[in-house]
Amino acid sequence: MNVVLLIVILYLVICMLMGAYGKTKTHTAVDFLIANRRMPWWVASLSIAATLIGSGVTLGVGELGYSIGISGVLYPLCLAFGLIICMALAAARFRQSDAYTVPELFERYYGVESRVWVAVVNTIPLISMLAGQFLAGGVVLSAVTDMPIHWCIHITAMIVILYVCIGGIWAVSLTDCFQTIVIYSGLIALAVVTCIKFGGWSTLLSQLPPGHSNWLAAGRYRLSSYIGCVLMFWFISQPWLQRCAASKSPQEARKAGLLASLLIFPIGFLAIFAGLVARLKLPGIDPTQAVPLAMLEFFPPIVGGVFCAGIIAACMSCSDSWLHASATIVVKDIYERLFNSNASDKKMLAVSIAVCGAIGGLGWLLALIASQEIVALVLLFVAFQPIYIAPLFSAWFCHRRRLTRWAAFGNVAVATGLAAAFTVYQPWGLHPVIPTALVAYGLTALCLILPYTSCSLKEKTTIKCENM
Repeated sequence: MNVVLLIVILYLVICMLMGAYGKTKTHTAVDFLIANRRMPWWVASLSIAATLIGSGVTLGVGELGYSIGISGVLYPLCLAFGLIICMALAAARFRQSDAYTVPELFERYYGVESRVWVAVVNTIPLISMLAGQFLAGGVVLSAVTDMPIHWCIHITAMIVILYVCIGGIWAVSLTDCFQTIVIYSGLIALAVVTCIKFGGWSTLLSQLPPGHSNWLAAGRYRLSSYIGCVLMFWFISQPWLQRCAASKSPQEARKAGLLASLLIFPIGFLAIFAGLVARLKLPGIDPTQAVPLAMLEFFPPIVGGVFCAGIIAACMSCSDSWLHASATIVVKDIYERLFNSNASDKKMLAVSIAVCGAIGGLGWLLALIASQEIVALVLLFVAFQPIYIAPLFSAWFCHRRRLTRWAAFGNVAVATGLAAAFTVYQPWGLHPVIPTALVAYGLTALCLILPYTSCSLKEKTTIKCENM
């Protein structure tokens, strides 16, 4: 049997064992969803980082390095900068609120209608992104093992769904820690080995096409999407804030988030370097395979196999977090809030596991039948992220006025429609998240000024805010 395949199998078995260990810490629904709020800050930090790294910052940045050069590194740099801002603003606040989900927090300010709307708008993108990660993991597994891609998707999806259902957030976070360490080790080792063989940045770039040295080669659409990652406050959403909710205290939540941000900065340079080396020494390959093929080319089979398994695991780190986050939203914001508010803990745990399985199965199916459309789905739904950020920020930081209940609901509903329209028409050739964010923020600001869509907190008109 292929050495790399054996290593990948062993790696996946280790992930399953870590999921089983997570089961020993999971006895209640609170354990399953938020680790009973006793997760150490360093575990939360590595899990946040792993959720962000995923296939986009490993395979994706390596692909950009291979295709367009150093401008691809702007993507992870913008992500890291955006994560720092989001964690500084939201990590401690969210933990202090004792909320499970972002939509739950939304209800406290604006009512159940807004909570359910935001829950749905949050869940649909996570399912499509989950499918994309299953597909990405399957592609890499197929490349390094020569197995058919549909079988590789089956393996990736099945392993992730199983260990998430077995151990909940503990299984997700512990495997994330392991996977972050492995992928970092692999990219650092690859950078060191290739620097020794081929020289550093300047030497490498001098041997590549001139465009690979252009920091703006990514083009308007890509660059606007990178800026949009900061502008839309992408990380004030369930996959990242759920680790904050699981932390022991608001202070530890902020510490975890900020450390995770710092971990993102160097990995972009490591991944882009791998793509540049692959372009120089492995011309003609599929750009999506730049990082794994470089690792297999420049390392002995055993070492390269371990690091390639780490790349597969990076895809799994994203998918397990998105699966668990989407299940938490469905369980807390839809099932418990609308259908069974008096459910016992045993019932909630059973429903949480069942919902994880159902959502995982849906993502699995999408990865198999819509492989050509997954990227389009992800790009479509990313634009919907900013619709609730401005109302949430106004509740946090505006101490004089607050949106009324129905103004907030109308705000997020209109912003959702605009996000769909901008996604279809893409004004000025920009990524739809840019105009969506600007219009959504402007709409909230306007509603705060108008007398019938907002109320004064100084006049103690809380009842007016709730009823209007």
